[in-house]
Amino acid sequence: MKSFYKGVVSEDEKVLPIENSLLRGDGVFETVLAIDHKAVAWDRHYARMQKAANKILITIPAKIDIDLAIAAILKDEIGRNRLRVVCLGDGSWFLTLQPVAEVAESISLTRFPYVRDSKSLLAGIKSISYSDSITAIRHAENLGFDDSIFLNEKDEVVETGLSNLMLLTQDGWRTPEIASGCLPGITRELVMIWFGVKESKITFNDLLNAKAVYTTSSIRLVQRVDKIEQKLYSVCEEGSNLVNTFEAKLLANLNP
Repeated sequence: MKSFYKGVVSEDEKVLPIENSLLRGDGVFETVLAIDHKAVAWDRHYARMQKAANKILITIPAKIDIDLAIAAILKDEIGRNRLRVVCLGDGSWFLTLQPVAEVAESISLTRFPYVRDSKSLLAGIKSISYSDSITAIRHAENLGFDDSIFLNEKDEVVETGLSNLMLLTQDGWRTPEIASGCLPGITRELVMIWFGVKESKITFNDLLNAKAVYTTSSIRLVQRVDKIEQKLYSVCEEGSNLVNTFEAKLLANLNP
């Protein structure tokens, strides 16, 4: 893993900060797909991080400062990497860079037994207080699935531990609305702009009755769901076309 901290790019993980803000989970972060020396959709990621920082009353660095750090850590890189930008409540910040593992064509999901409160302070932001999402992954893996689906206090579908959700219904593509408490995902935003995906209230039964279900995220982009609990989903031509078209559009403009 490479890191950028206090102006220095290093492969020594010991240089990262051990600060009270980090230990207490006080801060925000962004996970950004990097292709070669470019950070994908970085302008959108920074804008979202700024909104998150405003919500929890912290200050993040000026964009130009992080731009320079990204250029430094991605210098001479080839291939796909996971770039994390972490801004702490005490003003410290750092970047990390790791290669992206091969992404599976499809994943399986199950319900998480705890709700995601749509009115929570941390709803809809990428806080480094991330235990609920990581626990959702562990819960799924313990049951033989890949990820868990969060429902909110109104029994509405929100998102998974790591991704937004998108489903194909008889009325077209749908994704849970922001009011559900979901993260305003960058890939989610782009599929809404490019493919007319609409926000709506979604129940768990809506997922089970859908023609197809997909997850959207910055690293995995658009990924097919092949199973939700005991419900199996066949490969869907509309979904396959969307997956391929989305990646082609993104590769043609890495900062849409």
